[in-house]
Amino acid sequence: MTIGERIKVLRKEKKLWMEDFGSVIGMGKSAGSRIENGVNGTTDQTIRSICREFGVNEHWLRTGEGEMFEQTRETVLDKLCAEYDLGAEHRAIVEGFLDLTPQDRDVVLKYFHNVFSRSTSQRPSPQPVSDAEVQQTIESPSYQELCEKKKQAEKESCTTAG
Repeated sequence: MTIGERIKVLRKEKKLWMEDFGSVIGMGKSAGSRIENGVNGTTDQTIRSICREFGVNEHWLRTGEGEMFEQTRETVLDKLCAEYDLGAEHRAIVEGFLDLTPQDRDVVLKYFHNVFSRSTSQRPSPQPVSDAEVQQTIESPSYQELCEKKKQAEKESCTTAG
């Protein structure tokens, strides 16, 4: 497969018309078509633009080897959200959890263990979370940031739902 064919595969993967794809990287429809069809080659600048704008693995684009997309936090979260049908609010919660310090994550996990152990008596009872630990987590900057992300996600889902 040529680089032009890989660009076409990428464009179709992104469900973009040639004109839309080209506008993102600053290329006209006819120039993109000539590259995809092997009439023209592509420049290093175009390759870098494609990789930057679409999160493409440059090695894959140039050689066809490896994964099409870079495995960044953003792309991993995109896949997770798509696979488990997670909305903006759910994504904000996952991102917020990942942004917590390891100690704050442990407190959140203990809280969830307490909640789940109340609903299923077969599970072993975890260590209870003290009020002081809960208060410390609520006052932590990472928790406050999580709350802000959740509010923003709720606001965005309300504006897109209507």
